[in-house]
Amino acid sequence: MRRMMLLSIFLFCIASPLIIRSVADNNAEHAGLEVSQSGDYIIHRGETIEAILTVRNLVDDSTIISFSSYMPENISISNLPNQFTLAQNQIRQFKFQFSCDDNAPFEDRIALVNVTSSHDSSVVYSSTYTLRIAKYSELSFGVVEDSEFIVDPGIRTNLAVNMTNYGQHTDDVTFSIQTDSDWLWGWTNNNAYDNKIIDTFAPGELKFIRLWIDIPKVINSTPLYLTGPRFSLTGTSGLDNAAVTWNFDLLMSDFSNVSLVNRADDILVSPDSSNRLPITIKNSGNIENLVTIDLQIIDENNQPVTGVPTADRIEYSGWIVAIFSGYEDELLQPGETRTFEVGFQSPNQNDGELRLRVIITPSGASSRAIFVDLVGEINWNRSYSVEVNDYDCVLLPSESCNPKFTVVNKGNYQDIVKIDVVSIPDFVTMDVTEVAFEIPRNSYITIDNIMITAKDGFDAYTNSIVVYQIMLQGDDNSVQTIDVEIIIAPRIDWSLQDLVTEEDAIGRYNVAMTLRNDGNAADGIIVQLQCSHFTPMTLIPPTGSIIEEGVEFPRSFEISNIGYGANFTVRAWAELPVDQTSNGTMFLNVTIRSSFAPDEPISFSTSVEYLGNQWQSKPSATEQSTFPAILDDAITLIFAWKWVIISVVLSLLFLKKAYSDRNLRNQDARLLAGLNQAQDDKANDDWMRKFERKEAIDVPIDSPSISAEEFENNFKKKSAGTKQATEPVNEQLRNAASLVLDAHDKAAKVNTADELLDSISVRGINEPRVENNALHSKEFTPSMTTRNDPQNLLSSRDISPDYTKSVPLPDDDDLDL
Repeated sequence: MRRMMLLSIFLFCIASPLIIRSVADNNAEHAGLEVSQSGDYIIHRGETIEAILTVRNLVDDSTIISFSSYMPENISISNLPNQFTLAQNQIRQFKFQFSCDDNAPFEDRIALVNVTSSHDSSVVYSSTYTLRIAKYSELSFGVVEDSEFIVDPGIRTNLAVNMTNYGQHTDDVTFSIQTDSDWLWGWTNNNAYDNKIIDTFAPGELKFIRLWIDIPKVINSTPLYLTGPRFSLTGTSGLDNAAVTWNFDLLMSDFSNVSLVNRADDILVSPDSSNRLPITIKNSGNIENLVTIDLQIIDENNQPVTGVPTADRIEYSGWIVAIFSGYEDELLQPGETRTFEVGFQSPNQNDGELRLRVIITPSGASSRAIFVDLVGEINWNRSYSVEVNDYDCVLLPSESCNPKFTVVNKGNYQDIVKIDVVSIPDFVTMDVTEVAFEIPRNSYITIDNIMITAKDGFDAYTNSIVVYQIMLQGDDNSVQTIDVEIIIAPRIDWSLQDLVTEEDAIGRYNVAMTLRNDGNAADGIIVQLQCSHFTPMTLIPPTGSIIEEGVEFPRSFEISNIGYGANFTVRAWAELPVDQTSNGTMFLNVTIRSSFAPDEPISFSTSVEYLGNQWQSKPSATEQSTFPAILDDAITLIFAWKWVIISVVLSLLFLKKAYSDRNLRNQDARLLAGLNQAQDDKANDDWMRKFERKEAIDVPIDSPSISAEEFENNFKKKSAGTKQATEPVNEQLRNAASLVLDAHDKAAKVNTADELLDSISVRGINEPRVENNALHSKEFTPSMTTRNDPQNLLSSRDISPDYTKSVPLPDDDDLDL
């Protein structure tokens, strides 16, 4: 009965806090507190553990909280305050202890901690703590400290570790593994569930826990040497949840490897030249390492060529291959790349290839060497250009020209160029001595062995083209066509067929010259006449010729379109000299200039003898005194002096006009002088006489007297009258006068020059006078003029009252015309 009562009280105590907690949870908002506990606890006999309770004030004012507890049997509480004041929105964590008796049974007990607030004490916050009174466990791994294991990549590693139960009770231990790695692992035992295993340990029993881990391969230098993940093996006791942990690290062993990152395509090499092919490798191992690079010649089947050793530089069949920038003695860090080059030096030939194998071996791992097969091939690039130096040929009949071509070899090997003639006109012939030419690389040749000759019998300006075809030997796609224009040039050839000369009765020397156009084209000519003496002469232009306009005796003319093979007659005459003092010879020259080549004159000359004055027959007196001759001389003299006569007449008219104007001005001056004299006499009288009483006396005034004609002339405006306009001067007379004046001026200049030359030839060139050397130049320094007037004469002199400053007027004589 007593036991039943105690059990009822215990059950009531257990149930009442739950009810109160439910009420407290429903009224939490009104009380303004938030209470949280830390969870379940395991406690051993005679052990004191720490618990935590957190309280938060949710109201906007401080509050006083109160604590109370309900402890089960064999459990006591300590260090829990009775009251505590929480400020506004304050959170407080309270730590207290639970203690267990030494004789407590091994079972679960429930402890209650209640919290109330001064704002509403009717609301109770109850926190439940489940206390498990457990037996002591004592588990221990065979390894006390953390362990490290060196593992090889790509291999499964098996591990086993022992555990001993040093406790006094049988224990069911749960084993688990914790790691941050993604390596695969597992248990050797078959009773694993949820990556955990459970094993039962009797007191003092030792067992092994076995597991396996798959070590991954080293990829891109990961994991590095002596690096790896950590694994934690934890054994949790089933008695008191005590955990025992063993940590072990799996460290990767060294792994040497090399991989190919990039390689260029097979290389093309020009003949007798070099080129390089880059290859990029990477240290894909997990440790810094050296690499060895070797070259090996292989055949078409990718098999090594017998007798050719492996090396970093090989000479084979004219080829030279070598490694550049290999840096084999420098360490390559994990993940680091390096680019080296394989150089190919080709032989001097236009075809061929070389197969090569590059062997890249990491130090200490020859089994992981990589092979890169390369092919170096000779690339014959054929190219050329043609430039025509002498592009066109303008040939006279029977003449030759030599068109020159410059052919440049732009390829990478010596080549042969062929030249062929595709078409040639019928008016020329061609001679070619060689049709194929060899041109070295990066060089050129000039083809100048082609001769083109014009045939006779073809007209001028006959033209056509010669077509050449140039190509590389054996390459029909390299054909280039060149056109050279051929033109028959006009040939200028005039020959004298006949020359007739005669002297007529009036003293003229007549010439008739017959010329023939022996050229190959219709030509035009410019004919000029020259004479060795100054005498009247002229050409007789044919119909259709061009002469200077207004010239009575032309000395030149131009005519066109004289067909080749046609004759042309040139006629001219010149008067024989009659004023020479001695006998002589007069030369008459006819110059012909072709319109095709005006700078290349063709001259023909003829001559005639003449007599001097004393050997000429004199005319009779009756012939000299004839009236027509006298009239002719008079007219000639008048025309020669007409400008002088006109000038004299005009001068006389101007002088007459000036003389009459001067007489008029003199008359006006005399009249004004008489009037001024009378006024001056009156002004000089005594001024006091004006105040005297005078008797009227008639005084006759002497007035100047002039004639009625002069008086009338002073008030008349004379005019010279209207003059009739002079007639224009005859143009022929003006030209003749100009010619005569020019001749006289020229003769005067020639005479002056002759006198000067005679003086120089006799006395030599004049030298400077000796007196000039004695004249020394003196620098002139201008200065201001200083007037010296010690007696002050200039300022004290009397100035006439009649003195008036005025600008001087010109004299009347200066206005005369």
